[in-house]
Amino acid sequence: MVTAGVRKRAMVPALVESLIPIVAIVMTFGCPVLIVATFKFFKLKERELQIDAELRRTSGAALEQRVQRLESIILALDADLRAKLAAAAPESVQAALPPRIDD
Repeated sequence: MVTAGVRKRAMVPALVESLIPIVAIVMTFGCPVLIVATFKFFKLKERELQIDAELRRTSGAALEQRVQRLESIILALDADLRAKLAAAAPESVQAALPPRIDD
């Protein structure tokens, strides 16, 4: 009479021998596909980084233009405000104002 333990040990070598061709076929056709997929993935990531860098360059220039525009508006408002205060306020208030800074 054959026990279950003996039967399991006898099936393991036969199972390994039947899996060898299957694993070989999967590795033969799977590795090139995996390599191509890896190259495509990293090429896509590189393209995304290039687009992101270009976007940052253009947005940085646009941000710089916005900052310059805001600075010119603030300086224009500062001059208008000082002119209105000078016309409406007495000399003691004008002396209390901080000095105007021109760039």
